[in-house]
Amino acid sequence: MTGKVLGGRYELLEEIGKGGMAYVYKARCVLLNRIVAVKILRDDLGSDDEFLNRFNAEAQAAASLSQSNIVSIFDVGEDNGLHYIIMEYVAGKTLKEYIIEKGKLDYREALSIAMQICDALTAAHAKNIVHRDIKPHNILITDDGKIKVTDFGIARFGTGNTLSTNNDILGSVHYISPEQAKGISVDNRSDIYSLGVAMYEMLSGKLPFEADNPVSIAMMQIEENPPEIIDDNPDMPVSAQHITFKAMCKDASLRYQTAGDLKKDIRKILSDPDVIIDKRFLYDDTGIDHVVKAMAKDNPPLKQWVKILSISLAALTSIMIVGIGYLAFNYEAFETVSRVLSIGTKRVDVPSFRGESYEDVIRMCNELGLKLNVEDEIEDDSRPPETVVSQMPEEGERVNVGDTVNIVITKDNKLIEVENYVGKNYEEIEQKLTKIGLEINVIFEDSQRPKDDIIRQSPESGKKIKADGEITLYVSGGVDMTNSFISVPTVTGKTYKEAKALLESVSLSVGTVSGSLHPEDDDKVIGQAIPAGSMVRKNCPVSITVEKKEQPKTDDEPNGEETPNSEANGR
Repeated sequence: MTGKVLGGRYELLEEIGKGGMAYVYKARCVLLNRIVAVKILRDDLGSDDEFLNRFNAEAQAAASLSQSNIVSIFDVGEDNGLHYIIMEYVAGKTLKEYIIEKGKLDYREALSIAMQICDALTAAHAKNIVHRDIKPHNILITDDGKIKVTDFGIARFGTGNTLSTNNDILGSVHYISPEQAKGISVDNRSDIYSLGVAMYEMLSGKLPFEADNPVSIAMMQIEENPPEIIDDNPDMPVSAQHITFKAMCKDASLRYQTAGDLKKDIRKILSDPDVIIDKRFLYDDTGIDHVVKAMAKDNPPLKQWVKILSISLAALTSIMIVGIGYLAFNYEAFETVSRVLSIGTKRVDVPSFRGESYEDVIRMCNELGLKLNVEDEIEDDSRPPETVVSQMPEEGERVNVGDTVNIVITKDNKLIEVENYVGKNYEEIEQKLTKIGLEINVIFEDSQRPKDDIIRQSPESGKKIKADGEITLYVSGGVDMTNSFISVPTVTGKTYKEAKALLESVSLSVGTVSGSLHPEDDDKVIGQAIPAGSMVRKNCPVSITVEKKEQPKTDDEPNGEETPNSEANGR
């Protein structure tokens, strides 16, 4: 299709990529004389009306995103059955190409790239846009090293094809979240999982899950834990593996809940690689053994010390086991040791708060003498409102009385159905809705309806909104028909001059004139756009159609073969 012009303005210069959904071309906008990227949907997708409706809605939503790490969408259009998106053209390479080129990235570079992707996701998630296809193929690196995430607005519809046998799109299954692999609804945490897989690939140089077919890979995403990255990259701090595995946690409630949370931990590691990362994701048990192995690998003299240390740790462990066994069977000794270790501080075991209501957790903490802090509230329609989804410290940990327990709960997103308020007095409705907790916007408009009556509303009746949502009421401000509206006079049959004078005499004006580019006073009006007797606002323009009056020819009139400027044009 090179050379084709779409929509009368986008000239296709060269094909620069293709995937399971579309072909991508470098193009030139002939109107603005700038280079753009054009993504043209596959023909079979363009024939699916339901897909196109959803696609256009998502693309328009994505076009509202304005963030430096997101490829901008400029336009969406259709030309003879070809549906296309016009996007910002980014000179550079994909992150996938960059990983293949370098093998694996230094952890500082990998985390810096991930941090920019977090910024892009934060901007999208703030507008309730979930990418659904985060992978190195959709992440571009500009020539000056800036990260740009692309395909916002169309990836939502690509997930249905991730398990296709089409070789162009098998790659997506390597990055999909367990929720996507199960075919259940997803939210912004699905994007965080996919980013975790991309981080894994950047740090290790390989994918966490490989198999002979995409279905097997999808099952691994659901059931299996990835191999430890530090075995492939011993120079990397363990903390980098911790945040990657936390982003890839199978349980979305134990994952980073927002891209901003992940970015905070990335910042901590870049400032202090030895920082301790919260390990609520449970399955990563990386410990000191990996640190010792990494040190010994690059320093042979340390191998003997590693051996000695291992023996010492084994001996110490045996002593501890014997001691614990003795205390377990000698209650008096156990009580004595407990009193010595506690040094007068009362300690309690933290119960499991997961799945409990916020009110019940408050009561439980009060009984135990623990303080409670709501660290975050998340959207999760699968759980009741104000239900605890995670906690820190974890269940079973022993803490001092007076310590604080941090919890994450689901938002209280109770929905109410909007009634039909049209025709009712706005003051009564405003008072009623304010008591519920809704925010009311009132806009007054001129109307022939009774003053203070609601003309229309947004959202419309039957729609469901959050209990703290917003409703706009359009209210009649009342209209004085005598002073505000004019009856349109009959101007058909009059001359242009007469029609103009008549309209202006009743505070109206001449609108568009058809039939003559430059109407003369004597031209006859043969039609009017607004019928006579119609009530319109003052100063309303009334469009008319005129018939050019015949002008008698004279012998001196030019015959049309030559114009006054013909000599100049000839020069």
